Amino acid sequence: MASSKKTPDIRARKRTAQNETSVSTSSTTSLSDRRNLQPRGLPPKVAFLAFLLVRIFAALYANIGDCDEVYNYWEPAHYLQYGYGMQTWEYSPEYSIRSWAYIAPHAYLGMLISFLIRTDDKIKVFYGIRVIFAVFSAFCEAKFYRAVLDQLGNRVGRYIFVMLLSAAGMWNASTEFLPSTFSMYTTMLAFTFALGPVSSKNTKRPYKAIGLFGLGALLAWPFSAAVGIPLVFEELFVRGTETNKTLAKNINWRIQRIKRVAGATINAFFIIIPIVSIDYIFYKKITIVPLNIILYNVFGGEGRGPNLYGTEPWSYYFVNGLLNFNILFVLALLSVPALALTFFVDNGRIASASPTDKNYPYIIVLLRLIPFYLWFFIFIAQPHKEERFLSVVYPLICLNAAVCLFLARGIFLKVEKNINQISLPQNRRKQLLTSLTSFILLSSVVISVSRVMALYSNYHAPILIYKHLYQVEIPTRNLSSLNSDKKINLCLGKEWHRFPSHYFLPHGVRLRFVQSDFRGLLPKYFLEKEDIVNEESLAQNSRVPIGAWKLPDGFNDRNQENSEHYDKNIDRCDYLIDLDFQSSESTPRESRYIKNTEEWSKVTCIPFLDANNSKKYARAFYLPMWFWEKWTKYSTHQLPLQWGDYCLLKKQPPKAKLPEYKEPESFEEPSSSGFFKNIWPYL
Repeated sequence: MASSKKTPDIRARKRTAQNETSVSTSSTTSLSDRRNLQPRGLPPKVAFLAFLLVRIFAALYANIGDCDEVYNYWEPAHYLQYGYGMQTWEYSPEYSIRSWAYIAPHAYLGMLISFLIRTDDKIKVFYGIRVIFAVFSAFCEAKFYRAVLDQLGNRVGRYIFVMLLSAAGMWNASTEFLPSTFSMYTTMLAFTFALGPVSSKNTKRPYKAIGLFGLGALLAWPFSAAVGIPLVFEELFVRGTETNKTLAKNINWRIQRIKRVAGATINAFFIIIPIVSIDYIFYKKITIVPLNIILYNVFGGEGRGPNLYGTEPWSYYFVNGLLNFNILFVLALLSVPALALTFFVDNGRIASASPTDKNYPYIIVLLRLIPFYLWFFIFIAQPHKEERFLSVVYPLICLNAAVCLFLARGIFLKVEKNINQISLPQNRRKQLLTSLTSFILLSSVVISVSRVMALYSNYHAPILIYKHLYQVEIPTRNLSSLNSDKKINLCLGKEWHRFPSHYFLPHGVRLRFVQSDFRGLLPKYFLEKEDIVNEESLAQNSRVPIGAWKLPDGFNDRNQENSEHYDKNIDRCDYLIDLDFQSSESTPRESRYIKNTEEWSKVTCIPFLDANNSKKYARAFYLPMWFWEKWTKYSTHQLPLQWGDYCLLKKQPPKAKLPEYKEPESFEEPSSSGFFKNIWPYL
């Protein structure tokens, strides 16, 4: 009897003397076979705990790789939680292309963490929020893994478990405070339903999958809805596992599918109601943030749009994919060609769940692989490219790679079988296949771990410096003895983009920007209560911080520099954080502060990689220093890694100047009258 609860499986078939076969869910599958074909894999709780362990390490040790994460998400959350933080032009009510509905839950989560652990240590709150991200990511990954195991079989399930667990891309993205990461979560949850079979009877599938795609698109990033396009196509045009006899009873099955997809889409759009309501509370005007994002990024017009923030060549995402997924990215790109080759070379590799169409499983598997390609090529076509844009489909890279690895095994078996000269015994064939598969997976794990270690050792200095400032240096200043209006000023020049947020600055320390060679628009502080002394009624009558809805000065949507965002008096800086390389040079706007020992003293410095003067092959992946020392010993080249100093500097106290002594031009005896005249006031 045909199963309507499973998608066409690409599981390993029961072995025969000649071949490794795939599972069949067709009407000929016997009950005893079905018992043997039940997904084994790891229990859900064990899989969740494995993912959780790795993700917690990521929460504690992963870098903050994008200044957008800091200024557009951590800073507004800090503002809601503590009353101050940096504002970007996107949060100006004039433009409103960032949603407070996304920020507010994270701020309230930070408040809850601070309350539960009874601490005002903001660094602990920061990592507490990250650990919550780790828990949610582990939950989504465990659900996604089990769905793959149930729908695509044991082998693909085992492969994707290892890939998700070890991939450097998943390590980086899983605990980031970014809309693309939230969309990655919802994509995994949506695919737990989308991987199931399409059927006129399975009404829950489109509602749940489209609802989750809609949540990720409307609350976080509207462009992520593109990942759900193949699902909609499948619902509308693929008849699924029903037989002709079943469909004959319902001639209008496609019309019913259209109604179902339309209903699911309408339901998903209802998510916009609470989002617009929350944004109305903060912005004090009706604004549809997802629409604003699309209008600015797609229809912004000349002088606006994402290209103002940099463009990259078409190869950018290929390089990014290789760095974050190494071998897996190549397998993901080859998944559709492998599926096509399997169709012609080993058509029985994927068993059909449709009793009427032997090609049905290939169509379904193709629709599972297409979302990654669709997303990948959409963003390759965009001039403005950022690493985080791909994170939405990071789990799908692992899915495509796992399917490709499974199909490659079948192609190998078919080719080996047809070449009689080198035909191997069944046990040797099994050992060889297992060894090859294990080698590919193990190599991917080792390369991914090396990539993660390289990112930490090369670029983790900023977080360590700010921790030292917070936990060691500032406590010596005895902030409690300062006046309430006295602030310690931390200044940043060219290192403004590596600031990890005010969660790494204790209360009483404020951020100031000094000029550097960067010529774009910098953020500035949200309006605070102290800024509206003459408008106390505004603050008292507002249910939300005034900086969220009161129109600030000095912002534009063209990335044009505003000199008012700089502190022009560098003498007001108590501390300064700067990065200095041997190749650094002073410019009219950018001084080498570390070399100016008369005005600045080093508090602490940590090595930071000079990426521009290091070899690409050496900086991309970690190898211990003794390896590179031996490398240079037996070669004529210098060390392939060059380092600079990432330093916390302290303002030197002004040196006391003695008054200059001037010799009198002449010496005269004072007269008696003069003498009495001089001392008369004291008599």
